[in-house]
Amino acid sequence: MPRSTDSGQLDLAEVFYSVQEQMLAQLAVGGFFEHPSAAGSATERNWLDVLARYLPKRYSAAPAFVIDSEGRRSRQIDIAIFDNLNSPVLFPHESGFHIPAESIYAVFEVKPTFSRQWIRDAGEKAASVRSLRRASVRVLSGNKLRKPVRPRPILAGLLATSSVWTPKTFEKNLRAALVSTPNRLDLGCSLEHGSFEQTRKITVSIQEESLIFFILRLLERLRAQGTAPAADLMKYGRHLESFK
Repeated sequence: MPRSTDSGQLDLAEVFYSVQEQMLAQLAVGGFFEHPSAAGSATERNWLDVLARYLPKRYSAAPAFVIDSEGRRSRQIDIAIFDNLNSPVLFPHESGFHIPAESIYAVFEVKPTFSRQWIRDAGEKAASVRSLRRASVRVLSGNKLRKPVRPRPILAGLLATSSVWTPKTFEKNLRAALVSTPNRLDLGCSLEHGSFEQTRKITVSIQEESLIFFILRLLERLRAQGTAPAADLMKYGRHLESFK
């Protein structure tokens, strides 16, 4: 645990290391008692808890389907990060939220390990979201109508506990898998092995800083996206007889 002192100095790295070790311990204990499918759900909950702890209140994170005004729907997304201020969750059902595509900032797959297969699968899930139609409407801000926000690229990534690769071969194999995946992944975290960010180049963290690297890079990428577009709800409502 982080040292508690009255010195006025806080070791931020040590705080993140503690959170990371706590997550790994929870996942290890759960693995002894839970069925694989239940263990997968527990892993998702752990990641959702971490995101709830660090994401600003303007964002929400939840398992979801993403929909557009044409009635198309994405594949089921393990964790979607979406606007918590301006756009509604249209169908908050137990089977999974259905969230307008305009509201989405990022989507993540949660898997037990990093592997070439799971990286490819995460990319395909992301593609099912990125292919949806997104529009935008003007909104009132400061007593003035603000121009429609141009939709920004949706971030995508993979979250896992471990990796099929050894610590020595992790970075080399990860880079090769990311480059060969047709659908781009921007961010990812393997708690036991390291995290990555892909921009014009691929940056991989050291093993001990996987969580802090991922959280800080995610927050910075979300900040850079600005405000999500406001969904044109009348386009969603046009499928109703009363709107025709």
